[in-house]
Amino acid sequence: MTHSVRTTIRIDELKELATRILKLKGATEREAEVIVGDYLDADLRGRTSHGFVSFGVAVSAFDNRGKYRVRRAEGALVSIEGNGDSGHLAAREAIDLALSLENRSPVQAIGINGVTRINSPGVIARYGAEKGVVTLVWEYGGKNFMIPHGGKRAALSTNPIGIGIPHTDPLFVVDIASSERAIGFVELAKLDGESIPESWGVDESGQATTDPRRVAAVKPFGGYKGYALALAFEILSGPLVGAAVGSKGSLGERGVLILLIDPTAFGQTVDSFRDQVIGLLREVGEVEPADPARPVVYPGQASSRRAEELLRSGTLTYPESVIDNLRRLERELLAQAPNG
Repeated sequence: MTHSVRTTIRIDELKELATRILKLKGATEREAEVIVGDYLDADLRGRTSHGFVSFGVAVSAFDNRGKYRVRRAEGALVSIEGNGDSGHLAAREAIDLALSLENRSPVQAIGINGVTRINSPGVIARYGAEKGVVTLVWEYGGKNFMIPHGGKRAALSTNPIGIGIPHTDPLFVVDIASSERAIGFVELAKLDGESIPESWGVDESGQATTDPRRVAAVKPFGGYKGYALALAFEILSGPLVGAAVGSKGSLGERGVLILLIDPTAFGQTVDSFRDQVIGLLREVGEVEPADPARPVVYPGQASSRRAEELLRSGTLTYPESVIDNLRRLERELLAQAPNG
């Protein structure tokens, strides 16, 4: 396979370019800031499958955008009908609403259906954790991308989970898909002209392939265990919150389930919760590593360091086609604008 040319761009230039694109699609300054921030965050933290390589998803989401509606909001429950609104925005605002409720329960559930992509549940889990609550997020991926264990064709989405733990520094954040690798990594391998491990995906005939161009569906991680979790996650973030799934699923009408848990809900003080969590993370981190060059870290620790280093450098590197596509998209939108 032919390897692609890579290009380096200043982070501030990239943010400005992506922001202009979203504003041309009708986003407000604040909306664009949030959405662009999520894609940038993914690239900074090494989740490049959810970075600017897939920014077109955010752009196309504005084609038929509606406005979400709050169906129910009381102490322990918030229910949102998405109407095609942005998942990035609806999920954050639902958390803000839940935490602002009078007589709010120490354990709250938020159900959202009919929204576009939230990009990654870890970002939303981090948002909740930053506000001081343990946050669990499940997202229905909107389309059958993944085979069930033992199957030959896609019948599930790659339904990811995010978990954010407050009072940790850097924040403890889990952000994983239920597939061996997110579908975006297959797309990146295509752009980079690289082969992939056989464990990632299958071709049209259901056979494992190392050619990303031939991947028709991805595989669950951990065989049956990952498949079982993916199926459970699809139920939690689909039927439970009122989102259509399986063959009736839609990329533009996804489901999201969020749980918010006050660290003091079960009788702990914030200080005792913090001390126990930090003590556990310290013990884990002190385990002698199998590879001295790779110390044991907890979820969110290494990615935070990576993000800090890249922000200090001020630049990011991509396959050249990623940046070319962004610039082409801006030109096309400018040409379509009333005064274009």
